[in-house]
Amino acid sequence: MIRTIQRIIFIGIFPLFLCGTVSAQLNIVPKSNGMKEYTLQNAMPYDSLTNVEERSYASLPGQTLFMHGARNDNRGYYEVFFTGNFLDGGKHPVYKVDGISVTPAKEVEGKYYEVLKVWTTKTSGGCLLLREKESGDEIYYKPYTYPRCMTCMGFYEKLKRYVGRTFLSLAKKVETEGGEVITPVEGAEYRCVDIGLKMNSDGAFLIMEGADGVKVEAFPIGGDEVYEFVSTTRIASLEKRYGKAFGKQIAFRKVDVGMTKEMVIAAWGEPYRKSEIKREKSVLESWSFSDNRYVEILDGKVTNVRVYK
Repeated sequence: MIRTIQRIIFIGIFPLFLCGTVSAQLNIVPKSNGMKEYTLQNAMPYDSLTNVEERSYASLPGQTLFMHGARNDNRGYYEVFFTGNFLDGGKHPVYKVDGISVTPAKEVEGKYYEVLKVWTTKTSGGCLLLREKESGDEIYYKPYTYPRCMTCMGFYEKLKRYVGRTFLSLAKKVETEGGEVITPVEGAEYRCVDIGLKMNSDGAFLIMEGADGVKVEAFPIGGDEVYEFVSTTRIASLEKRYGKAFGKQIAFRKVDVGMTKEMVIAAWGEPYRKSEIKREKSVLESWSFSDNRYVEILDGKVTNVRVYK
């Protein structure tokens, strides 16, 4: 009887002992967020065709940024500037906080900052460690919230390459020096006479002058393109590559029947969605773009273009 009881106790305790042993052997590894750190020593080469944007974060160490401020800054900057790296999981106070997690605009605007370090992750964007040129204050900037409140001086200087170039209007709304909004006719000729930047704006812009002497603002959108205009240099380049007819259409960001897939991308960029139907001897593709634009492509050539306004 005693042996039976001992055996039951042993059988009951053994699984618990085994479970404890197995649990003690587990090595729980925390999930990595893929954080990378970039300094002046390992920064990627800076491309001055890009401003403060996600694709350029890793190349910003060593660059100087000017804080011109966002369009709507009357309430300050909510959880944008910190006293520590907010990506490390710790709770870091907001820089010169006033109220609830707000940095007053006057504390950060109109100042120059040197980029000391940059951290990037797979899911949480980036963190820029900045040092204010005059005070020496170091702050941690979250560019995701207000990506256009700062301009990289390297980017600004590179924009000067446009001065003296001739552009043609794409018939988009532009603002004059006096604040009036106008829409120049498509193809109207303008010349870039200077580069400018306003406080509390979307950043640096080109100052264009028309034949009537009226000056308007135009904004670069990356590479060698301007949102409201196209340069005669770009038109000539596209005509040489794709032929005069299609080249000019692409320059004016138009897609037409007979264009190739490469031409469509040159005119409108990459589609946000693609689908295809494979038939016995052909492939029909449907491409979707922003602003309700759609293209149908049969065996590599555009057969239908739909634009809904």
